[in-house]
Amino acid sequence: MKPAESVAEFESFSEANGIALPSLVPLAGITQLLNFYASVAVEDCPGDSGDMLLFQWGTYDWGDGPHYEVNLTRQFIEASKADDDAISQLRLTFAFPPTPELSAMGMGNRWCKNQGELEPFRTFVLSSPQLCVVAVQDPPAVSLQHEYV
Repeated sequence: MKPAESVAEFESFSEANGIALPSLVPLAGITQLLNFYASVAVEDCPGDSGDMLLFQWGTYDWGDGPHYEVNLTRQFIEASKADDDAISQLRLTFAFPPTPELSAMGMGNRWCKNQGELEPFRTFVLSSPQLCVVAVQDPPAVSLQHEYV
């Protein structure tokens, strides 16, 4: 897979596993993206920093009012491109209206730098209070996108 093909590849991967992206809850979506990382190799992204995962959470206001987000990002650094043009991300984001309970989760992130770190990272993410608090809730907004940063 090439990074630019990651949205279509992830959608196909999920559908093959019986998961419909439009109806994802955070636990199912994040589990699928973790499995996708473990199962689908990316081209032209060598080394420990070429293909990484980033788990992020927090209450943000991107101009549409505050909301609580849980996000898993697969970051690619392509060897055939230079500088910032080499970096792109496949982002799966679940957004919820802010509540005192969700705001209490704070903001933060954790990286998985390579396949060798995947299992401890998976354990951290799937058991994190930041995910567990919304794990099976139907999110008002789900976003899946690939962008060069």
